[in-house]
Amino acid sequence: MLRLHTPTSKSRFRAKLAVSDVLWVALAPIIALALRDPGLLDPSGFPQRLPATYIYVLATILCAIPALLLFRVSDGLSHFFSVQDALAVCAAVAAATASSSMILFIFTRLEGVPRSTPLVYGLVLGAGLMIDRAAARAFHRKPWKWRRPKGEAAATQKLRRVIIIGADRFAALTIKLLDQQRVRTTQAIAALDPRPSFVGRSICGVKIVGVLSDLEKVLEEYAVHGVEVDEVWLSDDAPEMPVGLIEKIGGQCENRGVKFARISEALNLAPSSLAEPKLRSGDTGTMDVGHYFKFKRVIDVVAAVVLLIALTPLTLAAVYLALLDVGAPVIFWQQRVGRNGHNFLLYKFRTYHAPFDKGGARVPDDQRLSRIGRMIRAWHLDEIPQLLNVLVGDMSLIGPRPLLPQDQPSDPSVRLLVRPGITGWAQINGGRIVTPSEKDALDVWYIRHASFWLDLKIAAGTLLFALTGQKLNYSAVEEALRWRNDNLNAPNAAAGVGDKTRLMA
Repeated sequence: MLRLHTPTSKSRFRAKLAVSDVLWVALAPIIALALRDPGLLDPSGFPQRLPATYIYVLATILCAIPALLLFRVSDGLSHFFSVQDALAVCAAVAAATASSSMILFIFTRLEGVPRSTPLVYGLVLGAGLMIDRAAARAFHRKPWKWRRPKGEAAATQKLRRVIIIGADRFAALTIKLLDQQRVRTTQAIAALDPRPSFVGRSICGVKIVGVLSDLEKVLEEYAVHGVEVDEVWLSDDAPEMPVGLIEKIGGQCENRGVKFARISEALNLAPSSLAEPKLRSGDTGTMDVGHYFKFKRVIDVVAAVVLLIALTPLTLAAVYLALLDVGAPVIFWQQRVGRNGHNFLLYKFRTYHAPFDKGGARVPDDQRLSRIGRMIRAWHLDEIPQLLNVLVGDMSLIGPRPLLPQDQPSDPSVRLLVRPGITGWAQINGGRIVTPSEKDALDVWYIRHASFWLDLKIAAGTLLFALTGQKLNYSAVEEALRWRNDNLNAPNAAAGVGDKTRLMA
């Protein structure tokens, strides 16, 4: 699942520690030692000698605080505690326990501290942080003081009554969402599910009253009780049902004047009209990506691992320069279009200052790129994080450069047949000098003629390009345009004629 990060201007790291979290950090090692053996807290010998158990307490506190900051445990609102927040707490506790134990073992061999103490400490700290958040969540709700908001009493007389089809997680979250709405406008009054074993059970307090074939009977019986059902919602995660059955349910609802829709449509969560670019069959003619791409992935992974290790000094230097120049975060992300039209997040080291400063004022474009940023970009050090994109399978070392959705050519079907690359044929034969149509022609030519030896040539050309800068290779561009015009029936072919004329002028 593609999860977007926050914009650069809003991603600055802020050291934040809740008072309750710091309190648990201080109490957890003491409680752990007391549970293990109360005698371990005996301060005999102090101040001439600091007992080993008190050294353990200090070490755990010094290790726990950075762990809480690293995993941003205190960033989440305690009264809206979620699964993601729980995972962050677990990771911070594990890091604090492991680091303190390792440091103490190296310097003191944990002498004077029972070997089971770190485990007890981790459980106490984790439980304390979790209990603190559970209490904050319960207190925030204040069920003992709940009162119906003004105006809701009248609104309940006009509630939209809904029957939900499908007992699953998506339906459960929908019911919870409806219950939390203030002023309330919609109520889930019943559920249906295709599995007979579910009938009679409840989902978030809503009774599963029957299977799908019972819909008409349920609608009629609610009418007898004076309750008119307004809509029937089908869960997007409901078990797969035949299209004919869905159409039948839709027909039954239409006959009774009841609206039928999927939950995503009812809640306006339908897919955006700006869909990902799709490959159009027939547009690529006889285009074949070749057998080389079948084992190119192995070369990419091995080479990416080697480069990450070899470039470690340059990576650390780039991180330091980015921190010195633009500050945290040092990673810039941007959504690009990859293989088969799927979106992915491309990563670079930041070389531009954030578009907005701390006060929210816009930073002029000519002030966002500094001398250090220009140097990092000139040496292409900002591209190093894309090796991680290669490892996870979003990119290849060599291929067409990934473009933004709005920068895709009129027919992107050929370039989206393969993984985009960190460098490519277009980059070493013109880079930013060539027009978009010429770049597309160079990328298409590469996809058809890709081979191990051509990739080696591109790799060598990339090193030369990094040292000497961009140069336009007229013959390569002209050959690519001619090949595309002769072999592909693409809309770009017409544009290629004008590019060829420019080259010959």
